[in-house]
Amino acid sequence: MIRMMMAAGALSMGLLMMPIATAPAQAGISIDLNIGGKDRISCGRGRRMVEDQGFWDVRTRRCSGRNYSYFGRRGGGRSYIITVDSRRGRIVDVQRIFY
Repeated sequence: MIRMMMAAGALSMGLLMMPIATAPAQAGISIDLNIGGKDRISCGRGRRMVEDQGFWDVRTRRCSGRNYSYFGRRGGGRSYIITVDSRRGRIVDVQRIFY
């Protein structure tokens, strides 16, 4: 019984000696310079938005004017052309490419 109490006391002392974090750790950096022009999203941000909607292997097709367009894959490797409104920052059209 005394051994168990001594072991419990030593364990609790060990836990009290551990360093305590004074501030929560934070990770992740998001830098967007908005190089798309006046009142427009950047081309890179549009690409990330398309990736966030489940497309992968996203490549830029055209990043000028009112709409940006990208090539992307989804579901079994099917290819699509995705159009993003450069001012509202929303996907406005998705067309499947049939080779």
